[in-house]
Amino acid sequence: MTNLNAMKKTKLFFVGLIIALSTFAFAQCTSYTPTEKDLPIETLTELQTAFPKAAYVELTAEATYAVKNDKGKVIGSVLLSSPYSDEIKGFNGPTPLQIALDNNGKIIEVRVLDNNETPKFLKRVIDAKFLESWNGLTVEEAIDKEVDAVSGATYSSNGIQNSLKARLRITKPSK
Repeated sequence: MTNLNAMKKTKLFFVGLIIALSTFAFAQCTSYTPTEKDLPIETLTELQTAFPKAAYVELTAEATYAVKNDKGKVIGSVLLSSPYSDEIKGFNGPTPLQIALDNNGKIIEVRVLDNNETPKFLKRVIDAKFLESWNGLTVEEAIDKEVDAVSGATYSSNGIQNSLKARLRITKPSK
């Protein structure tokens, strides 16, 4: 009988251990908090074109990052258009964007992230300085601004403009 009780206790111990390990593993998977490494910026140097004094970024909300200097002071923010614009298509699929805002809520820079657009169409958009059309505008002004598409890259231009506006509508301060 003692041997049977010992086997039951051993079995219960292992069942409890399996439950505890499963709970721990589940908690690790569901409590993931994105970090600055999740920001799709190839290097801090790229971010420094918009924020020369940027030292690091910190996730503050979904697809929103605070840009901080070396003293930890917020010097601006970066918005990612994805996931808010994932359904908006350019010529060859979604065109995810990175939108840099200063502390006054004005756009400093719009950058196209990794995408499937045809390179020659995207080059036309970039060469036409289409992405600079919103620089210096507040979120509200950028949402209201209609920019003509680049000739020969209409779908790409419209995809970028619609992605930008979709993301900015999420950010727009309530009045």
